[in-house]
Amino acid sequence: MVVNLGEPVVLVSSAEFVLKSSHVRRTLEQRLIDDIRLALRKSNICDFTIGKVAGRIVVGGISEAESAARVIARIFGVAYAIPAIKVEGSTDSVLSAIRQTAMDSLGVGQTFAVRCHRSALNPVSTRDVEKEGGSQILDALAERKVRVNLTEPDVLISVDFSAKEAYLFTTRIPGSGGLPLSSEWKMLAIMDSPLALLAAYVMMRRGCLTQLLIPCSGVDIRFNAERQIAQATKLRDFVTRERYSGYILDLDALPHAASLIRLIGVEFASQRRFRGVVFADAKGPIGSISFLTQRSRDLGIPIFQPLIGFGETEVIELAQLLSVEWRESSDAPVEMESKENLDSLSLPIKEVSL
Repeated sequence: MVVNLGEPVVLVSSAEFVLKSSHVRRTLEQRLIDDIRLALRKSNICDFTIGKVAGRIVVGGISEAESAARVIARIFGVAYAIPAIKVEGSTDSVLSAIRQTAMDSLGVGQTFAVRCHRSALNPVSTRDVEKEGGSQILDALAERKVRVNLTEPDVLISVDFSAKEAYLFTTRIPGSGGLPLSSEWKMLAIMDSPLALLAAYVMMRRGCLTQLLIPCSGVDIRFNAERQIAQATKLRDFVTRERYSGYILDLDALPHAASLIRLIGVEFASQRRFRGVVFADAKGPIGSISFLTQRSRDLGIPIFQPLIGFGETEVIELAQLLSVEWRESSDAPVEMESKENLDSLSLPIKEVSL
């Protein structure tokens, strides 16, 4: 990607806002802009600008568009982020940029295509730009023996015309999708399985700021404290907040705690006014755990199991995204049915920064 033809920018397309009412859409867009601003600053990208052009969010004032785009693509609510260059929307400026982009992008024997479209009214003929741009590339790179391929090109040079400018790009980075963080309920995910991070991520993608209850033990190797906390911190990279905390449950401080983790989680969620608890079950419902489900109803704390219905391929893809080792046997341990009154106990839980 050329960085000296025009201004490097990132074009950001939101994921699910188009179906919302105008008021809700504006609110979600502002949340997304706030998250982009915070994510870039956390990545030491400063002095940038954020605006809107023809329905897209445009981030300017950056030196490395691709690096910024990869940061933005991790944000919930982003459908895709495009590292691009912004040039004057005249035919000559666009053709010059197309030619130089091709020279920097195409190797010997590769194929290409030029595609143009408008996001706003612009007098330039997109069809003429496509034809002339392709012709100039063939002339300029004749020695590289490049060829046109309109169906499956090695390099697709895209041009998006707005009212006064044009944006050129060859790369589109898929985003996390979903809704911006905190646009929905605040949740507590119970980390009694390696899949808990995946379940928390899925709920975050639905707009729920999800914190982790992290069972830790110095005796039970399933809940080794060092390993549990190391796993929990992997979720931090996806949270666009200055501060993100979790809660450590000391299993060694309460009798039978290892078999009461989910019940403890439901009680704690009620105490801290979470709007629901998230379990990592991937194989089936928890209806057989009658006391747990009844207690959640009594407390008004709904249980969410977002991984149910996910195929193995989807689970593996999520595990790779979060760098979580997945095994088919990584469902949570069986919960002991207990009518112990936990709400009268001081739960051995402390808040930690992740």
